[in-house]
Amino acid sequence: MSLTPVRNLQLHNQVERVLHVPGNYRGGILEMAIVVDREFDKATARELCGDIITSCKKQSEVFRNVRLNMILWGTEEIRADAVASAYVQTGTYFDLYEPEGPENTGKEQTTEAWSSDGPVIEILEYLKKFQARSKLIFLLTPAREKLYRVSDQERLRQALSPFLKQKLVLVYPEAIEAGIRLFLS
Repeated sequence: MSLTPVRNLQLHNQVERVLHVPGNYRGGILEMAIVVDREFDKATARELCGDIITSCKKQSEVFRNVRLNMILWGTEEIRADAVASAYVQTGTYFDLYEPEGPENTGKEQTTEAWSSDGPVIEILEYLKKFQARSKLIFLLTPAREKLYRVSDQERLRQALSPFLKQKLVLVYPEAIEAGIRLFLS
């Protein structure tokens, strides 16, 4: 699943929106994060992250020297690594990647499984607590419904406030949207 020209334009627009939020980015070395839901298979995760890095580097000089935090988000753990963007862009970072999707666990994935608030709230609270320095955060997940089926809306809003909703870019197979949409849902 690579970025089409339309999705690439959507990505550019969202990145520009985030970087121009008053008080967010004031120049210098940009710190950003890419969060990958481990439901993605290895090939898709590798290609999508590489395309995002390539697109960002083509967009602006700001992305030439960037501090990149890669976060792998699964149901059992959240793993974070500070890596060189070239390492992700070439796909080398994903050599040891282990997906957690239903085809890998032998379990059937249903929409009822997504109704559990735990993993979604946990990743958002983690980002708020440990990625506060990141000026741009991409959250990649194969299932949009996973994020929008959270029953505890107040806890969701607390996790996204005060700054995460402004810095977040949600990337799905079918669309790219602003984190504020999750806050307003």
